[in-house]
Amino acid sequence: MRYTDTSKDSVGAISRIAATTFFLLFCMNLFDYIDRYIYASVLARVEGEFRIDNETAGWGASVFLISYTLISPLMGYASDRTRRTRLLGLGVGVWSLATVGTGLAGSFRHVLLARAFLGIGEATYGVIAPTLLMDLYARERRSRVMSAFYLAMPIGAALGLVLGAKIAELTGSWRAPFFLIGAPGFLVALSAFWIPEPVRGTSEGLETDRLRAHERSRPTAADYQDMLVNSSYTYSVFGMAAYTFAIGGLSIWMPKFLTATRGLSEVKANTYLGAATAVAAILGMTLGGKLADAMSRTNPKALFIVPGLAMLIAIPFMAVGLLSSSLIWIYGGIFMAEFFMFMNTGPCNAIIANVTLPNMRGVAYAVAVFAIHFLGDIWSPVLIGKVADLYGDSDAMRTTIGRMLASIGAVPTIPTGESHRPENMAAGLLITIPAVALSGIVLLAGARHIERETALMLARLKATTKNGGKETVIEGGVADLSPKTEPESKI
Repeated sequence: MRYTDTSKDSVGAISRIAATTFFLLFCMNLFDYIDRYIYASVLARVEGEFRIDNETAGWGASVFLISYTLISPLMGYASDRTRRTRLLGLGVGVWSLATVGTGLAGSFRHVLLARAFLGIGEATYGVIAPTLLMDLYARERRSRVMSAFYLAMPIGAALGLVLGAKIAELTGSWRAPFFLIGAPGFLVALSAFWIPEPVRGTSEGLETDRLRAHERSRPTAADYQDMLVNSSYTYSVFGMAAYTFAIGGLSIWMPKFLTATRGLSEVKANTYLGAATAVAAILGMTLGGKLADAMSRTNPKALFIVPGLAMLIAIPFMAVGLLSSSLIWIYGGIFMAEFFMFMNTGPCNAIIANVTLPNMRGVAYAVAVFAIHFLGDIWSPVLIGKVADLYGDSDAMRTTIGRMLASIGAVPTIPTGESHRPENMAAGLLITIPAVALSGIVLLAGARHIERETALMLARLKATTKNGGKETVIEGGVADLSPKTEPESKI
């Protein structure tokens, strides 16, 4: 593969296109997670108004993930066959409408319906945005770019927790945050129509005419079957699924754990937790992306090894954060656990792009989303709530497992300021630790496949494209998006 030179002005223009697109997608991702985590910030208020238990409340998070998971494959299939930015704008508009609709709910069933529509909107965005970025940035920068992009997740989650709790406190209503934060999303949706549409596979460094031929081709059933048995793809997806089970459950129930079990005020708990999560994510994702990119230049296995080891290192810090009674140790443990856990995000998403053909990356990310959530955080909020309710009972605590939980400090408490039966939120949250251990083991096991399967993807891409055309410029890790030989270029 040969790279051609180009002028400074041309490279600068190309870089600006990539940077502008990245910025707009980052803002969408930010609003996505702000909208999503408002629910966690006001969960106790929702339980109080609708008089529901922890298990039922957990379905408010799970029903969103169910619809998100089921719709993702359809959106992935569509995004590989149509202009992606139009679907993107539609999806952002739907999720903004659903956020406002949550605030209008007259019953908990209405809350569940609104959260289901939130999942439909976010499924559109969740599978399209990564494919656009993978077409814009060369593989040498993918871990860093994806880490930077997914920083919007914890930052948005932190803002959702803090703003949701603060607005609810100031207005006296859990509904107000959904109105005030959901409405600006409609403006964000409009920005999608200004995002350029890159040729699929531009960042792979092949000629534009050949890539357009590849883009027009359609994957076969055999191609999809090959994707599903691709070892690097499956190990990455299963590793992320176990991680998502843990981080999804923690993010929903940790605010209530801090208030109902540890006695913090709602605003204080969400503010401290949001700050710890945001800083841990910025540091963890940045380090994970840079370290994986740097090491993978000489050892491609680093894309698996870096996140795999980080997940295992996070485990003792999780135990400290969940079992300590000191606020310093609680937040210190949470911070360090999240720091290491977030190191997986960039490398694991880069792996998916590196081993799948550009014209089927929409489906690849959609299937990954389906598996990650179906095997992960669809169930963890409900299971955590169920375990918390179960081991809040004195009879359950007299069993062998109950006595083991009591011996490490996971004992029932009566939620502060509520007329509520005892619960054991620490016991519920402890089920996330085995999931993190499993994630680390799976990721380390996948390392041996990545080099061979990346080379195989590139060979297949070259074999499916036609000869001719001028070479694509890759300079500074940014793909050349300028028109080559076809005047009808999408950009």
